[in-house]
Amino acid sequence: MSTVRSAVLPDSFRSSTETPADPRAARTRQGILAAVARLHSHDSGDISVTDIVREAKISRSSFYAHFSSLDDLAVALLRQEFASITVPSSSDADPAAGLRESYSQLVQHFSQRESIYSYALGLPLSRRAFDDVIAAYAEQVLASFEPAGSQADAIRARLAATYVAGGTVSLLSAWIADHRDISADQLVDELIALLPPRLS
Repeated sequence: MSTVRSAVLPDSFRSSTETPADPRAARTRQGILAAVARLHSHDSGDISVTDIVREAKISRSSFYAHFSSLDDLAVALLRQEFASITVPSSSDADPAAGLRESYSQLVQHFSQRESIYSYALGLPLSRRAFDDVIAAYAEQVLASFEPAGSQADAIRARLAATYVAGGTVSLLSAWIADHRDISADQLVDELIALLPPRLS
C-alpha cells in the first residue's frame, strides 16, 4: 500500500515540451505569461488576446504561434504558477505536520495570486485542457508516494494521485470563485479530511 512520504505540492509542474528550445521563442512565451500577470495586477476583469498582445508588445500571430487559444494559455499559466510553489521539507517522523504545511502553503499561494487563478480557472476550459492540468499535477502527487510494491498497488497509487489532484484543484477553484466563504485554515482542514484514509 502506498503512503505519502513527502509534501503533496508539486516541486515542478512544467512539462519538458512546454518551454521552446529557441531562446527567443522562450522569451516571447514568458513575455506573454508575464503580460497576463501584469494585466491582472492592475485589473481583475476579463482580459482579451488584444489586451495581452498590446501589453506584451507582440503581434497576434506571435501570440497564436505560442498558444492556440485562451484555454492553452490558461493551462500554461496554471503550470507556471504551480511550478513557483516550493515544497517544504517535511520530517518523516511527522508526516501529518508535513502534509498540513504543504496544504497551508498551497492555499496561501492561491490566496496571494487570486486574480491570476480566478482568470485561469474561470475560463471555460475545454475538458482536454482541464484533464491536462489535472494529469500534470497528479504526476507530481504520484512522485511523492512511496514506490508501489505490486502492479495493483501502482494502479491504486495512480488513481489516488488523480483523485487528490482533481479534488485539490477543484476545491481551490471553488474557494476562489466563492470569494473565500471559509477561512484558509478551514480549507486546509477540509483538504486533509477529504484525502483517502491511507494518505492522511
